[in-house]
Amino acid sequence: MKILVTGALGFIGKSLFAALKKEGYEVQGIDLVIADYDDYIRADITYFEDVWKLFKDNNGFDMVIHLAGEVGRLNGEEYPQRMIYVNEFGTLNLIKMCIEYKSKLVYFSTSEVYGTLFDEKEVMEEDFNVLSPTKVTNIYAMSKLFGEGIVNHYVKNYGLLAVGIRPFMVYGPGVIASKYKSAIDQFIYNALNDNLFTVHKSSERAWCYVDDFVNGVLTVIKHHEFKEKNYETYNIGTQEYIATEELAKLILELTGKPYDLMRVVELPDKFISGRKRFFNEKLRKLGWEQKVPLREGLMKVIEWYRGMM
Repeated sequence: MKILVTGALGFIGKSLFAALKKEGYEVQGIDLVIADYDDYIRADITYFEDVWKLFKDNNGFDMVIHLAGEVGRLNGEEYPQRMIYVNEFGTLNLIKMCIEYKSKLVYFSTSEVYGTLFDEKEVMEEDFNVLSPTKVTNIYAMSKLFGEGIVNHYVKNYGLLAVGIRPFMVYGPGVIASKYKSAIDQFIYNALNDNLFTVHKSSERAWCYVDDFVNGVLTVIKHHEFKEKNYETYNIGTQEYIATEELAKLILELTGKPYDLMRVVELPDKFISGRKRFFNEKLRKLGWEQKVPLREGLMKVIEWYRGMM
């Protein structure tokens, strides 16, 4: 199978690209980074000329795994025009070529699309039918929800074969900590540097180590049955829930740092959900299971950060 991976040099993209190659797939990666790698081309998904030439030169692809895009809650609030432009126009360009070359599309959405539903219930994939822009809590979620709507539209009306992926709290080595990155990266970086850091009270997440997440994507690729006029999605994440305060304490314990580095603050009243509980039965029925427990995964990230110091 010949696969195109967009966003191939991103945090998840690198791991997924390597895993696909290991599985024996013929893989082509694209991203915006200026680099000279085998099986990599610099291309911008928002430029239709780039996407058209990519498909033409490769005589199409059997599958497109679409990770490329603007990511993150804070990023979306600070740069909303760019986020909406990249995430919508880039997706549309890829859809057009997927239809022309009969390529299957694996669309990366986000857990953020569930928005305020997290306050009401444990969410499941079928909740897509009741989601709306009024339920999401930030521009990033809105751009991805609209993206799913576009994909669904082309599946129902234009013959596109597609499946959606909704990642839940993916973490692992290789991310440079900043205000735009996850709590795990910020907590570990600040703990190792003896910096104070803030922790949201009444927040809860289940974190998924990047290797487990990539295995989830591979499971979908191998076992999902693509059907005409039927757009399905998969929640990919673990059920190892932990309060964010407890996560911070665990990181301080593993780094050997004092608890007084953490400052507990009230959860912001906008742009974020307090807890994220969800079902992942669809993925587990395909044979996926968590292999890396949180403590083990955190140690891998801590070791990586220490190696960077």
